Amino acid sequence: MASLISSRSWGGGMAGGPLRCSVCGRREAVVEHLVRARSVHICDRCVAQASEALAAVEPGQKVVRIRPTPAHIGDREAAEVAVEEAFETVFNGRVPIEERCRALEKGDNLAATFEQARQRQPGAGPLDVSVDSVRFLSEDEAEVQFTLFLGGFGRSGMPQSGHAVRVSDDWKVARETWCGLISLVGVECPPPE
Repeated sequence: MASLISSRSWGGGMAGGPLRCSVCGRREAVVEHLVRARSVHICDRCVAQASEALAAVEPGQKVVRIRPTPAHIGDREAAEVAVEEAFETVFNGRVPIEERCRALEKGDNLAATFEQARQRQPGAGPLDVSVDSVRFLSEDEAEVQFTLFLGGFGRSGMPQSGHAVRVSDDWKVARETWCGLISLVGVECPPPE
């Protein structure tokens, strides 16, 4: 998994994952519209926010800043802890695979991918993770900046960007995040069941 360093894609998602707004990071499934211009996608909410900002601009001002609307999360601290625990479960090579699969969105049929990824990196040693930041995109999705540590590759980690989703009352690592990472070492996820 040493090649995971380049797994980030424009717009905050993993290569091959769902389309996302390049400004706020929300996925295609939760926005009303995505406006596309070349490789950039902007959701209807960010377009409206940009339009409002342009209407209020001072004469002669060239650069106009907008900030994505923050998501409203009931107990933000508990949600962040739950997201961190999901990532720590999935990316901890010492946790049983069945438990790791339960911490993944639609992870029921992903057990074989853990073993295949391990076999692709035989000298990698144990896998570990540190969650660096969690930014909630909506009440049921978060963008997660995290660092992967592979025992066989020294102490410097590999910074990554991925997502967590809330399924019922549980936060899980987004299937797209896991599948995007392991595809970089030639392991493909089967379609979800």
